[in-house]
Amino acid sequence: MNRSVIVLVSILFIVVIPRWVSGQAFIRLSQPSREQSNVSNPRQFIAGRTCAGCSVTINNDSVRVYSTGTFAVRKDLSEGRNAFSITATDANGETYTKNIVWYYAPSPAPRATTAFRIDFIEIRPKGNLELSTGDTLYIRMKGFPGAQASWFENIPLRELPASQNSGVAGYYGGSYVIQPKDSLLNSRLRVQLRNSNGETTSLYSPYRYKVMHNETPLTGRTIDNMTYLTSSPEGDRLGPEKIGFLDKDVLLHITGRQGDYYKVRLSSRMSAFIPEPLVDTDIPQEAPPVSIVSDAKVWGDEQADYVSVALSDKLPYTTTQQVSPGKLIVDIHGAYAEQGVNALLQGTREITAVAWGQPSHDVFRMVISLKHAPWGYQIYYEGNRITVKVKRVPEKLSLSKLVIGLDAGHGGGNPGAAGLTGVYEKELTLRLSLLLKTALENEGATVIMTRTTEKFVANEDRLSLFRRSNPDILLSVHLNSSANPVDAFGTATYYKWPFCEPLNAAIHKRLVETGLRDFGNNSGFNFILNNPIEFPDALIETLFLSNPGDEEKILNPAFQQEIANKIVLGLKDYLKWITNI
Repeated sequence: MNRSVIVLVSILFIVVIPRWVSGQAFIRLSQPSREQSNVSNPRQFIAGRTCAGCSVTINNDSVRVYSTGTFAVRKDLSEGRNAFSITATDANGETYTKNIVWYYAPSPAPRATTAFRIDFIEIRPKGNLELSTGDTLYIRMKGFPGAQASWFENIPLRELPASQNSGVAGYYGGSYVIQPKDSLLNSRLRVQLRNSNGETTSLYSPYRYKVMHNETPLTGRTIDNMTYLTSSPEGDRLGPEKIGFLDKDVLLHITGRQGDYYKVRLSSRMSAFIPEPLVDTDIPQEAPPVSIVSDAKVWGDEQADYVSVALSDKLPYTTTQQVSPGKLIVDIHGAYAEQGVNALLQGTREITAVAWGQPSHDVFRMVISLKHAPWGYQIYYEGNRITVKVKRVPEKLSLSKLVIGLDAGHGGGNPGAAGLTGVYEKELTLRLSLLLKTALENEGATVIMTRTTEKFVANEDRLSLFRRSNPDILLSVHLNSSANPVDAFGTATYYKWPFCEPLNAAIHKRLVETGLRDFGNNSGFNFILNNPIEFPDALIETLFLSNPGDEEKILNPAFQQEIANKIVLGLKDYLKWITNI
């Protein structure tokens, strides 16, 4: 190698070395983001990084600096001005100081309205609504106390006891059931307050309301098998809670709209919501049929076991599972059996029995008993016949016989969380997933990955890939994050369906063996890759990237390999468990 090449390599090496290993004192704060801040919460955090080997003091008190140069402390503020001087000192005695100030003022205590007015109104459900007869609106408002409040053509609202509202008078509440006579032609609702002198004041709702008066019920059909139902049109950062996918062309009875979601009547006891773009309403409109269940079949072939019944149309369905003993429960909404349903089991290996039920007059239930805990299943239509395809537990449960779906979370323009060192979640999920891929392939497993390079992959595309390829098990690798860099740390797993709990528990137990704090094996999670029922899945939040101690561990290549090895051991534990249950 000639000298010019050596110089070039040296320059490149210097460029890629992070500043925090250079030894020169500096401070980069992630929290707080500004040098001066007004806050209403007395608990705040100082978190950031300095050079590796530097020491840090805050108001002359030493704080722990991790080998990565990161630090994080909690500060409980006093009311008024709170000043902190943060000083980093390097090995040469050079110092760097950054000063921050928080001005803490507690949120003012609620108090009664002193002027004759309405301060605000809150109506549930929220948003611009299309309603049907029988729907209920709930209202809560705050205004001048001791007055008479009303809405919907002078229907009175009750003033609530002050004891229910932090000792503050002037809160009013009530409800209204939509009547056949109501029009509400996309108008705002007017709420009125009248005092003892006969004076009135009013306020209009921020949203508009409309009543659907269709002689023929409005119906629509699902556009594809990625269509999903939700329990509400509102949700958290992951969106509304999904309650299951539907097959293509399923008939839905639309009874309203909330924002961008249709409200659909599944049966007399259950409604759900669906995003408007996922429903085709440009279909012949007629009353939804009453479907009588007929022609039940239960059989097995070389691939799987099956249960199916014939219906008069493609009706919506919901499902859940039971682990021990293994059962699948499928409810078909809008269907009933006139008489007992019978079907002989023909060639099934996993299905041991099928019970037919009618939990309500318009819900037909299939309870499918299994030899093992559920391993995954599909629900689909062939014509108007609904079929449940039950995946069999392999006779030889070994990783060498399995296909593992592996998702490296985030990527490209979706970086995920950031650590105090500046490392992104997307980088670490890829590193961990590639190590896990190698470890699984060393066991003989076939691995399907959403990404093997640094690139963006939409969550919907990840979901579609796995639902098409139908692996035996799906793992999604992530790192957790919190606005609290001090108290939130540890390893966690997340799942939605009951049959996925044992897989998550087995992996989680092994991850805790690394010395990471137990942050729980958590159920009912709404992450997009937790929603399929075709295979057991696990969302593995390996640790908290926002915590400097956890971040220090995950930046260690040996610890990354240990994480991958523990996940493989967890998979093996799960396979042993499902064989013996």
